[in-house]
Amino acid sequence: MEDLLGDPEVWARAAQGTGQMPLDVLVDRPDRDFSALYRLADVRLVRPVGVTLLLVPGALKALRMATSLQLPVRLLPGQPDEAALAHLHEALEFYLHDTRVEAPVEFFHSLLATFAGFDRGTLWDMLEEPARAIREECSACRYRSVCASYFKYPLHDYDCTGVVGLFGALESVAEEMTREPSL
Repeated sequence: MEDLLGDPEVWARAAQGTGQMPLDVLVDRPDRDFSALYRLADVRLVRPVGVTLLLVPGALKALRMATSLQLPVRLLPGQPDEAALAHLHEALEFYLHDTRVEAPVEFFHSLLATFAGFDRGTLWDMLEEPARAIREECSACRYRSVCASYFKYPLHDYDCTGVVGLFGALESVAEEMTREPSL
């Protein structure tokens, strides 16, 4: 659902009655619309609701708001620049360490599961986007099977160094989570 977050009447009606149709609310201006996520608090009680956030300024505020409302979140990272990668690392730290986070935050959630040995498909699958062809320049990347060249679209010359670092951090966390506790 796009461009309806600002309409309180829509969400008041959505919170009425029952319905099983899940709703995915796209927040493309999280810097402006993060507080409007409160409108989904009552809706989530009667139907499944998720939030999709574009990784743009304000996304961390919206991520914190959505998770405080126990809404699952899907982060669409695009081809993150250095500042956006810093936001992704901050979002990952929040997801991993804030005890109030109860709902999954994709793509972190599925990557952690994949790195822990549970195949969740590729990043295209995790983010529910149509898959594209795997780029030849990705053939030597250790994350090729899970990334599937996601970060090479739309610009094929995107430098994935920062993304590889993020994947490495997720992989380390997954290894730590699956390690047997020592006595």
